[in-house]
Amino acid sequence: MRLREMTWRFIAPCVVAMVLAACGSGGYDLTCAGAEDCLESELCHPTDKVCVQLCTTQEHCPLKAEACEALSDPSGPKICKCPAGTACVSDRES
Repeated sequence: MRLREMTWRFIAPCVVAMVLAACGSGGYDLTCAGAEDCLESELCHPTDKVCVQLCTTQEHCPLKAEACEALSDPSGPKICKCPAGTACVSDRES
């Protein structure tokens, strides 16, 4: 009986720790309604409503980015553009 109790006292915290680790957020919520929802180095995309990385050159973009191009107006801000279906933001620190 004592062995069973000790076993459960060991297993229960391990299971709780595994569940908490597995349920952590796998990434960041990049959805936005406006500039206030994004980091200072990001812009809220006007149609996609996700935060996108601002850049001046390709070097400011994540490795998977294809280009650093103007969003629409050539004299406006430039954003990192990634292949369709992939997020294109820098590594965020919470």
